[in-house]
Amino acid sequence: MLVLDSSAVSTRGPRPDNQDSAIAGPLLIAIADGVGGNVGGAVASSLVANWLAPLATGSTGDGADDPLRIVASANERIRAAYTERPRLRTMATTMTAVLVDAQGLALLHIGDSRGYLLSEGRLQQVSTDHTLVQALIDAGSLTPAEAKVHPQRSAVYAALHGAYDDVAAVDVIRLEARPGDRLMVCSDGLSDVVPLEVLCDLLGAGGTPAETAARLRDAALAGPPTDNITVVVADVREAPAAGGPTRISTVGAATELREETAEALEAVWPGPMPVGLVQHRPR
Repeated sequence: MLVLDSSAVSTRGPRPDNQDSAIAGPLLIAIADGVGGNVGGAVASSLVANWLAPLATGSTGDGADDPLRIVASANERIRAAYTERPRLRTMATTMTAVLVDAQGLALLHIGDSRGYLLSEGRLQQVSTDHTLVQALIDAGSLTPAEAKVHPQRSAVYAALHGAYDDVAAVDVIRLEARPGDRLMVCSDGLSDVVPLEVLCDLLGAGGTPAETAARLRDAALAGPPTDNITVVVADVREAPAAGGPTRISTVGAATELREETAEALEAVWPGPMPVGLVQHRPR
């Protein structure tokens, strides 16, 4: 079995609020970029990240053998929250995650956050953006250069809204990754600013996942940045014979429990707040 040596960083960049959430753990890395305004986007990404977090250490087996069931359960958190709090009904989030399971590595993807694989010095984007401009590129109606300046370049046609049919748009891709390869998932605040060749150079420059994630963040901040910037870097390794790392890190909106997020979490998780968020609850 494989394991991920991973690290995540997030910054709001030039925006007044951070709508990104990310998880880094030995069995899962994930990025969720909120859609629908500061409050709604942050809440949606937080709900998804907090639902996925236990999977990062294998501490729950609920649906872990079925990637689409995992996404459906995360999406149900959004629906449950806006059912109780109707003012959050327009919230949504992207999601790009890599999950370790008995078969290897699976990429789960919806929206325009991205997943990349660096193998033998070659960087490959393994996700496909669910955006209008990507659809136009695929149809031959738009070039990648034109897409970068298109007025609707940020328009996504698929995300997790809490709707029953959202999961049908999720891509599930088996990755041909081996020990020694490096993975990255990131929000468009990084991928829209830092060119692919620079991403490749930074990911391949050596250093720990934490050092590399920090270099990538700094490259986006020097871009100059246009959005929140969140990145998770993970090295693929063979799982140790006994034990192994169980620590996870959560960054971004998922660690900032504002009033609206607290209300949403109370609607979804009656009783105690998820571990790590209790101390942030507004008074």
